[in-house]
Amino acid sequence: MKYDVLETRSADILTKCYNNEIESFLDACHKDVLWIGPAEKQVIRTKKALVEAFSMEKHKLEFVLSDLNVFSVGLTKDSCEVMMFFAVDTIWPDSSVGRFDQRIQLAWVSDNGEDKIKLCHISNAIVYDERDRIYPVHYEEMYKEPVLAGEKRAKKVIINGVDKSLIYLDWSWIAYVESSGSHCIIYTIDGTFESVQSLRVLEKRYNDMFVRCHENYLVNPEYVSRISRYRLELTNGRVIPISEKNYTAVKAKLTLDK
Repeated sequence: MKYDVLETRSADILTKCYNNEIESFLDACHKDVLWIGPAEKQVIRTKKALVEAFSMEKHKLEFVLSDLNVFSVGLTKDSCEVMMFFAVDTIWPDSSVGRFDQRIQLAWVSDNGEDKIKLCHISNAIVYDERDRIYPVHYEEMYKEPVLAGEKRAKKVIINGVDKSLIYLDWSWIAYVESSGSHCIIYTIDGTFESVQSLRVLEKRYNDMFVRCHENYLVNPEYVSRISRYRLELTNGRVIPISEKNYTAVKAKLTLDK
């Protein structure tokens, strides 16, 4: 077995899984695979059972992976352990964000000349809800409780910076977002940030936080001080255009939000 190849393959499978593309993982599983985690009581044996479990899974969660560290431990000429340490941010449908430090162990074995995953062990456990199969869709209220005593979790906007960094911004600090080609610029009370993500991507992910008033702009309703025909004035004095076809809908949405 080529350990460096399996490290790269494992990282690729992991990245796809957290982009909600599970097929490459399932295709790589041994017919007698054992899957453990990420929550308590989640133990699934055989590829058939695992495929069935994921086929029944429905969720609206999004994930952002960061700080991935991968290394392998060769056991025999026909087996290898690949360890992956990373942070994952889970974005729930209400836009709250929870970060977990995860450790995943993939045990690869050679099966008739093909490298297959015999064990997938996700070692961090979270409180389990009996209604869930794979993802914590019915997550406990404890995951929405204060991060610090007396402090409620703020709505977070996570963007991918141009330097490949992850940038965490409080929604309440963002005034508006402007398209810049395939990128976008986020304007906050503390400065501007450029994201490699498009305006469309941010609109889809955070559609309950912003209003699309123009093909090139998303605005935070909390910063709108005045709306008139085909324009918005923000509390910082910035004037944002409203497209003619969207004017009525934008006005109604902002009136409702206010």
